[in-house]
Amino acid sequence: MSEYQKRKNAARQKAIEWQSDFENHNYSYGELAAWNSYFEKLGKRYGLTEEFRENGII
Repeated sequence: MSEYQKRKNAARQKAIEWQSDFENHNYSYGELAAWNSYFEKLGKRYGLTEEFRENGII
């Protein structure tokens, strides 16, 4: 597995963990905007934008 694939899988896993733990936090609008920006960048970098949108990450 290439280094790119490892990082792509790690980005996907981070999004899954963030989404499953979402209900345990009371995020402000600013925090949500920051997370959205973070996952948009990861999505663009690793070709996960459509997947993240479909799953409600961004």
